[in-house]
Amino acid sequence: MSKKRLTAYLLLTLTAAIWGVAGPVIKATLSFIPPFTFLFWRFLLASIIFLPFFIWLARKEKETLKTLLPIVPIGFLGIPLCLAFVFLGFERTTALDGTVLAALAPIFIVLAGVFFLKEKVTKLEALGLTVAIAGSVVMVSQPLLEGGGFARNNLLGNIFIILSDIVWAGYVVASKKEFKKHSPFIITSVSFFTGLVVIFPFALLEKGPQIFNFQFSILNSGALWGLLYMTILSSVIAYFAFELGLKLIEASEATLFAYLQPIFAAPIAVFWLGEKITPPFLMGAAIIALGVFLTGYRPSSFNN
Repeated sequence: MSKKRLTAYLLLTLTAAIWGVAGPVIKATLSFIPPFTFLFWRFLLASIIFLPFFIWLARKEKETLKTLLPIVPIGFLGIPLCLAFVFLGFERTTALDGTVLAALAPIFIVLAGVFFLKEKVTKLEALGLTVAIAGSVVMVSQPLLEGGGFARNNLLGNIFIILSDIVWAGYVVASKKEFKKHSPFIITSVSFFTGLVVIFPFALLEKGPQIFNFQFSILNSGALWGLLYMTILSSVIAYFAFELGLKLIEASEATLFAYLQPIFAAPIAVFWLGEKITPPFLMGAAIIALGVFLTGYRPSSFNN
């Protein structure tokens, strides 16, 4: 294995680990702070971190308001709308279910490519997509299979996570042209700025004017560490690690690392949050894993 490929694998594994642990972190933090308030502070702090780099890169690439405006609706899909579904989902479902379903995003991207970009898939990929979708149906309906007082609430949470996957797939498809015109960092920064503006009124409805009281909203609630994790590690470090890894290997191969996220999430969810791995969960996860393997199997991709 070449040094370049090994470096990419390490970077993308780091990304999968950070984003995998993010599920349990979100779940735990939402017990202290409501979702839109959480998102508001995450977007605000991330935007402050991104801003100086964005200004420097925008000047370097000669970006203007006219060139940046087309990114705004695309950014709305990729950050505020997608993450709103993610946070609403984790508020209602388990960290285990949410992380497994969130890791299905690449499957929906392939489907979006087939239906909207007329991309072709092999018979093996088509079989894998079908199996993965079947597994996702089992996973989404898992709360009903298990029963219990929170079945409907968990079901709604699982549906929100699937919706976030669909929205993310729409973002990827819609942004293909823009990625040819702008650097990924520019698009991501604009998406975070857009998210801050869009989420603000919803956060205001949750907390009212108290949302501006950082001590009341964050420090006194026990949510600080979760917010810092999602801002610094998930929004900044994981993003840069992903982009660096993506430059070193094929994009189709890089997306496979998303499926590692549940591996990192599971022990955290079980030992920290006290969640249980049930037979319906294992059945749905196994079917999804088989579908993912069939969809992403490329026997020659690791030979160079």
